[in-house]
Amino acid sequence: MKLTIEKVVYGGQGLARVPAESGSRSGMRVFVPFTLPGESVEAEIIGNHRGYCDGELRQIEHASQHRAAPPCPVFGACGGCQLQHSDYPYQVEMKRAMLGESLTRAGIRELPAIAALTGAPLGYRNRVRLQMQTRPEFAIGYRQAKSHRLISIDHCPIAAPLLERCIAVLGKAVPADATEIELFTNHDESELLLTLWMAQRSFEQKSAKEFIQQIQKDIPQLTGAAVLSIEDQSAIGARPLLEWGRQSLQYRVAGRSYTVGRGSFFQINASLLDAFVAAVVGDESGNTAWDLYAGGGLFSLALADRFARVLAVESSPSSGRDLRRNLQGTKGVAVLSTTREFLQTARAEPAPDLVVLDPPRAGAGEEVCRLLAGCNPKRVVYVSCDPATLGRDLAALIQSGYRLLRLQLVDMFPQTSHLETIATLER
Repeated sequence: MKLTIEKVVYGGQGLARVPAESGSRSGMRVFVPFTLPGESVEAEIIGNHRGYCDGELRQIEHASQHRAAPPCPVFGACGGCQLQHSDYPYQVEMKRAMLGESLTRAGIRELPAIAALTGAPLGYRNRVRLQMQTRPEFAIGYRQAKSHRLISIDHCPIAAPLLERCIAVLGKAVPADATEIELFTNHDESELLLTLWMAQRSFEQKSAKEFIQQIQKDIPQLTGAAVLSIEDQSAIGARPLLEWGRQSLQYRVAGRSYTVGRGSFFQINASLLDAFVAAVVGDESGNTAWDLYAGGGLFSLALADRFARVLAVESSPSSGRDLRRNLQGTKGVAVLSTTREFLQTARAEPAPDLVVLDPPRAGAGEEVCRLLAGCNPKRVVYVSCDPATLGRDLAALIQSGYRLLRLQLVDMFPQTSHLETIATLER
């Protein structure tokens, strides 16, 4: 079927319409991965749903001027990236359009101009989590999109150079039945944390130590490692099968030092972190600031330089430990609580001058937005990694009397369809 791609939607797929002469499907939306706006393509319908179809690209008849050669040889098979077929500046423009469309669909009118903050398009990830198989032969890689099939790799162009070097040597002495491995490096790639998951029944301490020691011979930056049981992945605080070396690393952002423990959340784009923190905190200052969903305190430390008092709220035990440690000696106070529970009792606190919130992909939610508005902060900076949940939450805050002042797209995940957003509101 011949199709013309109208736009690329959030998720990275091109949107086309079934031609009018195509019978019962006429006018239906078709989503075709690895296409770009304005392209004429030949595609096959591979799935039918109520109101739309899934398409699979067969041939490009007229290519966009922005089409580029993917830097990764397994692009299209690997499920990690969706936009490597576009030149990088156009990726940013497509994401700007995706963000605007998502917020408009959420009912937000009169959007401010969307600024964009960008960094290195490749080699930016400070953390990768890879699938492994040890039998019948060793392989490491990512899952195929919408599949459990392992796509084997020997390098990953979006990973930091140290992680790329590590991937190349991981096949040596890997313990039997290892299933996943996570690699995390710091700001200057001087430290590396390694976490390995495997079946507990196959765990042998000697072979696990030999594996770690072999990796350190090749990668001397390895400062800490742990082996975890795949049976305990969902258990909070599960005891590792093995710990070796330090279980945290030191990460510097904008001149500030952070301790980041194994398993704690930290932003993954090493090339953007200094500018990202500056964009969130800006020139804000005053008496009180709240940092909700604070993680290890990425924004809290910067806020503590500019506000007389900072309350940093975090519910994760591992991130909470980092938060306490990172705020020592500052004007910040770690509050180990869910954001909802904190806001339910926060009306006793004076209204803050500024609230920064950086919730997970599910967003803050309408209840948290209602409770937050009830605390009457003068200004709110909402950091989001999902445009749909951001739109829902901004609509709730606007309905509560806030005005959307600024929008900034942060391309935290180049080559993928994911994006980060900084939205600033005031009452």
